[in-house]
Amino acid sequence: MAAKTILTLTCNPCIDKGFSVERVLPDKKLRATDIRRDPGGGGINVSRVIKRLGGETVAWGMAGGAAGEMLKRLLDAESITYRFVPIRGETRINTTVFERATGAEYRFSMPGPRVSEDELDLLLSIIHAIEEKFAMVVFSGSLQPDIPGDFYARLIAGAHKAGIKTLVDASGESLLEALTARPFLIKPNRSELEALVQHPVSGTAEALAAAREVIARGREMVLVSLGADGAIAVTADRAFCANAPPVVAKSRVGAGDSLMGAFALKLAQEAPLPEALAYGVAAGSAAALTPGTELCRAEDVRAVLPQVDVDEL
Repeated sequence: MAAKTILTLTCNPCIDKGFSVERVLPDKKLRATDIRRDPGGGGINVSRVIKRLGGETVAWGMAGGAAGEMLKRLLDAESITYRFVPIRGETRINTTVFERATGAEYRFSMPGPRVSEDELDLLLSIIHAIEEKFAMVVFSGSLQPDIPGDFYARLIAGAHKAGIKTLVDASGESLLEALTARPFLIKPNRSELEALVQHPVSGTAEALAAAREVIARGREMVLVSLGADGAIAVTADRAFCANAPPVVAKSRVGAGDSLMGAFALKLAQEAPLPEALAYGVAAGSAAALTPGTELCRAEDVRAVLPQVDVDEL
């Protein structure tokens, strides 16, 4: 396995189903068009972005049932290498509905299947026995409802034992617990950053101050996604902000995963931090150009990138 290969781990992957209707109305049979199904879940999407942008990646996780088999077929179609712990539960299916008359988007996210203790132990044992030399591992996405909140922290400990750099994109209790395992990078959005520092965050200056609060607790890097305001990347001694170019958004689905995938790819390539940040923001903005559950496209990232300005804070 090449040293620049990025491993992603998705505990709660899904099928992302999307379609359009003219209007969302109660008690009516609505005719759907523009139907698509994509492999999904945080880490899965990160791997898909890395692959599209020319990087090397492997996706690990858990999958089960007919939807789990569909997930594998969809990943095969995109030439994504994967390894899934088989589970008895059915992989979830999320749905995004686009209302053409208003441009509104309705997103329905399922909680995911129950996972047994032996299935969790198998995934942990695989992480703790990693033999390949990966550049980094990205832990991204939600956990199923019955998985302990410290599960990411336990997975991170296994990756660190193998000497692999860890990046985390999570929320709630799983993010708080993950911090105890001291990952190299976390990628909160504005609301997740507010939860970490326990106070409101408004604007880039306050986001920077909050990220520095997190860094002061012994973290190495914080990447904060700020939506239309772009993103900031903060380390102990440097901080950069990048604007999000104005685009006509078709959908915001996948913007955060596109940011993470492109940023991780540049880190694996040992690019300077400002370059990684610009590339990540360009990918996040490019994702907004695609409809429904689609992620960023490489040609859109290339087109948007010159419009991204990076400043040191």
